[in-house]
Amino acid sequence: MPAEFKTPVNRGTKFLLALGCIVVVVGGLKLAADLLVPIVLAFFLSVISLPILRWLRSIGIPRFPAVFLTVIIGLGILSPVVFIGLNMLTEFQNNFDIYNEGLTKKVGEFQKWVEETLDYEMTIDAQNVISTIQSSVFNFIGGAAGFLKDFTFVVILMIFFLSEAGGFSRKLIAIRRANGPDLAAFTATAKDVQKYLGIKTLISFITGILAAAVTGWLGLEFALLWGMVAFIFNYIPAIGSIIASIPPTLLALVDKSPGTALTVLIGFLIINMILGNFVEPMLLGKRFGISTAVIVLSVVFWGWLWGITGMFLAVPLTMLLKVTLNDSDEFKWFAVFLGTHDSDQEDQSNGVDTVT
Repeated sequence: MPAEFKTPVNRGTKFLLALGCIVVVVGGLKLAADLLVPIVLAFFLSVISLPILRWLRSIGIPRFPAVFLTVIIGLGILSPVVFIGLNMLTEFQNNFDIYNEGLTKKVGEFQKWVEETLDYEMTIDAQNVISTIQSSVFNFIGGAAGFLKDFTFVVILMIFFLSEAGGFSRKLIAIRRANGPDLAAFTATAKDVQKYLGIKTLISFITGILAAAVTGWLGLEFALLWGMVAFIFNYIPAIGSIIASIPPTLLALVDKSPGTALTVLIGFLIINMILGNFVEPMLLGKRFGISTAVIVLSVVFWGWLWGITGMFLAVPLTMLLKVTLNDSDEFKWFAVFLGTHDSDQEDQSNGVDTVT
C-alpha cells in the first residue's frame, strides 16, 4: 500500500483496541467455563501427578501402564477423602436447624447485653445472617457436586495429558524450529507451578491436621470435617484460611461458649500465621514473582470468572498469564504490574535509574 494511504495509529488507539480484545476474551472464557474449567483442572492435576509418573518410569514401568497407575494412585488418595468429607458434611447439614436455633439465641442474648450495658439498641437480622451462611454452604456443596459430575471427564483428560508429558519439551523445540513462538518460558513456569502446587499441598495438609487437632482438643463436633475444610480452603490464597475458620468458630459459639469460640479463632489464626507467613514463603522462595496485592485480586477475578475452581487455581493461572503478557509488546507493562519489585532491583543492578 502506498505510504500516503497509510493511516498512523497512535498508542492510545492501539491500547483501546487491545483492551477491547481482552474484554472479548474474558467474556469468552466466562461463557465457556463449563468446557474450560475441567480442562484446566485436569492440566493442573496432571502437573501435580508428574512426580509419581516419573518415579514409576524410573523403576522400569512402561509409559502407558505408568500413566494408568499414576491416575489410580491419585484416585486412591482422593476418593476416601472425598467420601468421608461428603458424609460428614451431610451429617452437619442434617443438624443445621439445631445450630440455627442456637445461633439465633446467642445473637438475641448479645443484643440484649449491648442494650443493657451500653444503652444502645442494636438490630441484627439473625435469620438473614444465618440464611446467608446456609446459602454459602449449599453453594459450596453444589460446586463439589458439579466437580464430581465432571470428574470422569477430568480423569480421561489427565490420562491424555500424562501420556503426552514425556514429549512436551521436544514438541516445544519443534515449534521453535518451525519458526513458531519461543515457548521456553512456559516450560520454566510449568516447573514453578509444579513446585507451588506441591508445596501448597504439603502446607495445606499440615494446616488440616493442626486444625483438626485444635478443634478436637476443644471438644468440638466434626473435628475431622473442620480439618478437611482447612486443608481444602488453604489452597485459596489470602482469604481461604479466613473462610475456613468461620464455621468452627460459629459452631463453638453455639455449642460451647464465647471463650471457646475465641480460642478456636485464635488457634486458626496462629496456625495460618506461622505456616502462611513463615514456613510457606521460606519453601516457596521468591513467591514466584507475584505481589501479595495481585494475589488477592487474582483470587477475586478468577473466582468471578470460574467460580470456586478459579479461586483454587488463582495463583497458577496468574503465573501463566504473567508469562503470556510478558511476551506482548502492548501488555508487557501489565506483566510488570503483576510482578514484585524484584524487577526494579534488577534494573538498579544493571545501572538503570528507577523513580521511587
